[in-house]
Amino acid sequence: MKRIPHGSLLAIVLCAALSACATTGTRVTTTSDAYKSMARSQEAWCSQFGCGCSIDGQQATCTLVATCMTTGSCQKTP
Repeated sequence: MKRIPHGSLLAIVLCAALSACATTGTRVTTTSDAYKSMARSQEAWCSQFGCGCSIDGQQATCTLVATCMTTGSCQKTP
């Protein structure tokens, strides 16, 4: 297994962080069944603890929304 140099790993993380930030209230839409399914799987968590973001109207963690946006699978909605 190859090791990723620390500088490259830091650059990847920084690019991901800057390219898509999902703050509380971020709403996105997607055509990806995988992300829709992941949002549905977070339903119990979100109903108990609350989630500040959503994918196609389904509550989701802002981390999932940020990941969806970073991969280009989600688009912000107004």
